[in-house]
Amino acid sequence: MIDEHILLAKAQTGDREALNALMTEYWQPVYRLIYSRLANPEDAKELTQDTFMKAFRALPGYKSMGVSFKSYLGKIALNLVTDFWRKNGRAPQVVGLEEYQETLRDSGEKPEEYILRREGQERVTGLLKNLPEEQRQAIRLRVLLGISVHDTAVLMNKTEAAIKMLQQRALKNLRSLCLETGMVK
Repeated sequence: MIDEHILLAKAQTGDREALNALMTEYWQPVYRLIYSRLANPEDAKELTQDTFMKAFRALPGYKSMGVSFKSYLGKIALNLVTDFWRKNGRAPQVVGLEEYQETLRDSGEKPEEYILRREGQERVTGLLKNLPEEQRQAIRLRVLLGISVHDTAVLMNKTEAAIKMLQQRALKNLRSLCLETGMVK
């Protein structure tokens, strides 16, 4: 884990190595967040680059105010996604969550185990569609993208307690749906 405060202080003075370290550390999370909204790799790459350009231009005046730099980048990214959809005059494309939860395949995993695991993931993804939008978003950010409670709260404009409650309700509702469909007993 990087020491964000030290890197930010160096980056604010124009230190290229610090800027590169920040980009290396946060590129993937920002890209995944944008891609989850656009489902187009080219547009996601472009908006990820725009996010960093905008953040780095504003860096001399940046003050953390108790919010992580990752959250700051996430807020910029979501604003750029909103602008993207506004400029293109269309609604966001609905994307299946299964695209984001596939993990790297363990080389020791047998093909039949892989197929069973994927089928289970697809069934859970189908059940997620039955959750209210805010609960789906909390699960997507917290579980699928691995964003912290604090950062999720900032991205969703909610308190950390509200995020924890949303996640708890979403998981409870998901468990009920799994029971109803016979996925678990």
